[in-house]
Amino acid sequence: MHNSDIHLQRSLKSTMNKAYYNSDRVKNISNEIWRIFDYLRTSIPAEDLHVLLFFLSGYKDGLFDTLQEEYIDLNNDLIDYYHRDRKYYNIAEVYSSIIRFIPRQKLSEIVLLFNRINQNELQEFFPEIFDSILYRISNAQGKNSGEFIQPLEISRLIMNLADLDKNATVYNPFAGLASFATFLHPYQRYYGQEINHRTWALGSLRLMAHNLDHFDYKLEDSIENWMNFSEFDLIVANPPFGIKIPRHFTNGANSSVEMFLIEKSLQQLPKQGQLIAVLPQSFLYTSNSNEKRYREYLVNNNSIDTIISLPSGILKHTSIPICIVKFRKYPVNQGFIKFVDASEFAFKSSDKKSKVLDDLRLVEYIKANIQNEFIRNIDFLQIQDNDYNLKVNRYLNEEDFDGIKLSEIGTFLSGTRSARESVAKLVKIKDLKDDIVNFYLDSNTIEFKEIPSNNVRKIEQDCLLVAVRWKTLKPTYFKYQGEAIYISNDIFAIKIDENRVNINYLINELSSDYVKKQLDRYKISSVIPMIRRVDLFNLKIVLPSLEEQNKKYFYQAEKYLSTKVEEFNTVYKEQEINVNDENSFLRHQIAGSLKNIRGAFDFVKRILEEQVKQQIPDLDNLKADARLETTLSSYINIIDRDLISVNKAVNKAGDKIDLLDLNIEYFDLLLFIKEYAESLKIRAKNLFTVILDLDENAIKEYGISGIQIHGDKDIIRKMFDNLIENAEKHAFTNSINSGNKIKIELLYDFEDDNVQIDISNTGNPLPESISHDSMIRKGSSSGKNAGDGLGIWFVNEVMKIHKGKFSYTDETGPEGIDGEYVTTMELTFPLIQAL
Repeated sequence: MHNSDIHLQRSLKSTMNKAYYNSDRVKNISNEIWRIFDYLRTSIPAEDLHVLLFFLSGYKDGLFDTLQEEYIDLNNDLIDYYHRDRKYYNIAEVYSSIIRFIPRQKLSEIVLLFNRINQNELQEFFPEIFDSILYRISNAQGKNSGEFIQPLEISRLIMNLADLDKNATVYNPFAGLASFATFLHPYQRYYGQEINHRTWALGSLRLMAHNLDHFDYKLEDSIENWMNFSEFDLIVANPPFGIKIPRHFTNGANSSVEMFLIEKSLQQLPKQGQLIAVLPQSFLYTSNSNEKRYREYLVNNNSIDTIISLPSGILKHTSIPICIVKFRKYPVNQGFIKFVDASEFAFKSSDKKSKVLDDLRLVEYIKANIQNEFIRNIDFLQIQDNDYNLKVNRYLNEEDFDGIKLSEIGTFLSGTRSARESVAKLVKIKDLKDDIVNFYLDSNTIEFKEIPSNNVRKIEQDCLLVAVRWKTLKPTYFKYQGEAIYISNDIFAIKIDENRVNINYLINELSSDYVKKQLDRYKISSVIPMIRRVDLFNLKIVLPSLEEQNKKYFYQAEKYLSTKVEEFNTVYKEQEINVNDENSFLRHQIAGSLKNIRGAFDFVKRILEEQVKQQIPDLDNLKADARLETTLSSYINIIDRDLISVNKAVNKAGDKIDLLDLNIEYFDLLLFIKEYAESLKIRAKNLFTVILDLDENAIKEYGISGIQIHGDKDIIRKMFDNLIENAEKHAFTNSINSGNKIKIELLYDFEDDNVQIDISNTGNPLPESISHDSMIRKGSSSGKNAGDGLGIWFVNEVMKIHKGKFSYTDETGPEGIDGEYVTTMELTFPLIQAL
């Protein structure tokens, strides 16, 4: 056997059965290469940084051996080297356009840095090194790279599930970076298709790195050029979500890319063939008539072998929950489907921004073929009873609940859809209560709004209101007093039989743990969880006599109120700041606003001096009134003087400050962040660049009109100012255009209903000795520009008041992401959904 084959078998065995990139030699070489990446990324856009892998592959293959750094036309000479090499000819043009724009001196130094790397060691471990750098670049680029990079763990899990023999043939439509191919034996046959030219070029480099460039990996559209001319043992794909197939490919029928993939694959597979696909979880339960009928067909024909439900956050570019579904042409499982809940096998990544799957442990459980709390074989009769809804949690939660169905004590109120006012009180989910004591809808707090022309209902009678989207029902009672309300389709109105159940008792039960467990079973796990009407009315409620209902409710209410009193006292005690801390607190509270005013005032002076004065030469002497002595120039000097005076006076204060004296309101977080970023750009004055990433495409993807939080805008703004001031003092150099950057990024977690605001900075990292506890301790400070130690303490206190959490990541440490940012401050708020 050739040495390359032995190396491939060793590499394949390593990646399939243990942790990746664990060799110290691989890590050392990768770190050397990463220093070249750090040097390169100041010269080209982030989306072009994968050219490093093109350089790396060429250097490994000796293309740099005769390259002389003193060549006058180094860029074009290097491009010519690649074009003349048969191995690189087809992909060279993709990278040539990038190489041409790298400054010659920079390219010369990059060549020198590569020449310092031990070529023999690089060649020995090249597949591992290449993939290590590929994933590090992906992490550094963030979500923008995630559209074509698939997590290693997903690829490995699927190929382990496939369990192919050594002569197997594999078809991989929508192939991305050929991730599945890297787990194949060199004697197995592979045909992959990728439509994006740049992705295909990088995937080709990857196959070269794994000595698999003999595989057929084509620049093709899988929909237009489906491979019909061969039988495959495995068809494997991670198709783009949400794509509709043109009708001329489906004989005029409406079809999604998922249905297209499954139908074409099952037609083509041989008797023992299998399809394994990564799909959005909506495939398991969507009520679309075509897709539901097709799901019923697949179940009844025993085409589905295994369904693995994965939590959101596994894929970098989307929070959409996904599943892995294994289909077979002819069944192995007779009369049942294996359901697997993989959420217990996922954990937060080191950067806390995504999740990582423990795929090796998961596949051991699946192959053991033992049923337990997260793996069950479900027969078709049970699936039929659930109307062919294949949501995994529906079948793994086996607990039986006592009580009567909600449908026995309540009926759905459809409301009226006619005689609609143009402006009226429109109730949204955020207006509903989540309180077993204060559960009546307060109509006085509901705003008058323009009523949409559809998807709203008018309610004119007493009823229970419940939220059918998000995680909890938020049961709220509406007492009709002559003024109607309108509700959207996200809220159901239920007429309750009060002869059988007390409203206060029902509210308590609908908020109880045993009802929440039923919700977990029935909720459809789309990006925004929701419950269908039929499932809502199937919820079971324990219903004793009316007398017992009252006894239980008053007992629970007393416990609830006692807990709330204790929480209030604790928070109040923690948030009271005594006079000894007053001066420092005020300085931090005002310093940010003062800088904003100072920055804006400097720009006003520049505009007056450089633009207005040219039109009005006597500008300095203008007066508000001819009888007054004070001129415009004097007024400007007064403002300048008093800004300095205020800056000095912020340390003088009174007796006590209470952080609970807040102006709490609901507000649009995205609009707030945009406005803050604009004011920050004025404050920056070329000392740092402000970068904003709100991920608004994700918001649209989730069908949400906006993100709101509940808090005090002024105090949150001051908290942001403290973090910026911290970066200015400790991380940045004070020279203009020094490359300093502040990045504000929003990350959404719709499973836990929170939003994380990340404020990252370049420059100097945090001291190695610092910890979270020392950072938030009152009076703690460090570094040569150490202050009074109240800045981050104040941030932590504000987050506690807002029922949020403060944390940070040292991006240069083991938990960080290799990239230009050195520190990320993380503020996690409970989010309010604006649907």
